[in-house]
Amino acid sequence: LTIFLAFIASALAGYLTGLVGSSNCPISGVTVTILLIVSLLMLGLGATGVQGMAIVIFISAVVCIGGSISGDLLQTMASGQMIGATPKKLQISMIFGVVAISATVGIVIGVLHQAFTIGSTKLPAPQAFLMKGIVQGILGGNMLWPYVVAGAVLALVLILIDLPVLPVAIGIYLPFTLSVPIFIGGGIRYMTDSVLKKKYGSAEEEELSDWELAIKQTGVTPKEKAIRTGLLFTAGLVAGEALMGVVVAILIVLGIQLAIFDIAPVWPGLLLFAYIGVLLAYIPIREIIGHKKTQK
Repeated sequence: LTIFLAFIASALAGYLTGLVGSSNCPISGVTVTILLIVSLLMLGLGATGVQGMAIVIFISAVVCIGGSISGDLLQTMASGQMIGATPKKLQISMIFGVVAISATVGIVIGVLHQAFTIGSTKLPAPQAFLMKGIVQGILGGNMLWPYVVAGAVLALVLILIDLPVLPVAIGIYLPFTLSVPIFIGGGIRYMTDSVLKKKYGSAEEEELSDWELAIKQTGVTPKEKAIRTGLLFTAGLVAGEALMGVVVAILIVLGIQLAIFDIAPVWPGLLLFAYIGVLLAYIPIREIIGHKKTQK
């Protein structure tokens, strides 16, 4: 059962990675779906209580890891195609990567928990608590099924009116402190796209996806170059934020305090946030400005 579900999750995660990229791949959504299925199976078999919950979490964890590796592998394949790497060498490197991650991920999670406490306001882990609630609700007999049905109906309505379900779902279950930056980032992308369309025009049938832009080697237009530059910058922000979170956690565990204030002041943080927002808009548009100067 675990192997079969992992196969399904890997296929879904790989497909979704091809659509939205590995950083936005909703593997948690795939895992929640598997969690529901396995929980209902365990309930039908009478495996309730702590033991049944442990089995469900274990199976879902295996499935989640399989789906994550699938998405990362396909993303690696895409990146490798840009630099001329062969699939065989990429798969070998992924094997070494999985082994290395298996040896270190427990340590990293332990450090993060010791520094911030997983589940606290500093590290809320909303997906983990969502999964915990599902398992305890189904196997504990106190699942709020009306809310589940309401969510399914809402998703169906959004699909029927041709609106994306994922952004709405993310906005509902993620903490406000996470959903607001996502919304602001989407707004900045919309504004920069509007500027690019105003300058170069746009026909939907001629639009390339972010993936097609990334692998395009020749004949890159200034508009396409601007979009690629923005994608690289935002990808660096995502990766850099994650890495710095681990670095800060290590410093806290080691007792190294670099904080200047006990409580971070609001205005400097807002100014820095605004500065990053301006950079997000300026860096892609800068390509247009540079192109104008070269034409002159």
